[in-house]
Amino acid sequence: MLKARIKNVGEWKAVLNAIGDIVEEAMFIVNNDGITFRGMDPSHVALLDVTFPKSSFEELDTKTSLFGLRVEDFKTVMNTASNEDIVELQITPQGLLHVSIKGHLLMEYNIRLLDKKEVNTPIPKVEYKAKISLEPDTLSRIITNIEKMSQYVTISCNSNQVEFLGKGDVGDAKINLVRGNSELKEIMSTEDSSAAYSLEYMAKIIRDIGRASKTVNMEYSNQHPIHILFEMPSMARVEYYLAPRVEN
Repeated sequence: MLKARIKNVGEWKAVLNAIGDIVEEAMFIVNNDGITFRGMDPSHVALLDVTFPKSSFEELDTKTSLFGLRVEDFKTVMNTASNEDIVELQITPQGLLHVSIKGHLLMEYNIRLLDKKEVNTPIPKVEYKAKISLEPDTLSRIITNIEKMSQYVTISCNSNQVEFLGKGDVGDAKINLVRGNSELKEIMSTEDSSAAYSLEYMAKIIRDIGRASKTVNMEYSNQHPIHILFEMPSMARVEYYLAPRVEN
């Protein structure tokens, strides 16, 4: 049902950390196009959509199917690999995920799979009015600094600049990036857009995935969900949707 050889180990580690922030148990869809995951957190505030295309594997031989496992178990095993190792995944007839890690050490693990269940999580349909593309390190630094003062970040964007604002009991923090700043790869806005988002949900994902990505694209509109697309070196797609904060 599945035989895969992974070369982008660092990306898989980052993605599994992000999946673990969303759900405790994950169902993966496998077919000849690749391996995908889509899941929503229990509060239905955040959705993560991941695709590892066939081109991101050294080898992928599979039939269309699903497999599920506890994310923490998969993370524990993958974290024993170095980013330079080759990881092979294979589903055994006994209902186990066999993980072989080849590098300076040869390590083998078996992870018990979960019963299959249907996966049907729709993607939010939103017309986005603003798009911002940033260096991952820049966005991580911005979010970390806002997080020192606030539990939420308000993102305001027009055609010339983007502002990140956080307010809390201690005070407030504001960080601006103006068109022409080398850290701001792209800014586009068809109307002035502003929305607030929970840093409890956003910060972990940005730190988890950001360290393995090459560019972060953020799209949103006034008081609508934000769509964050992480561009990965292997051409894997990691997309994150987060509902806006609703003012009391």
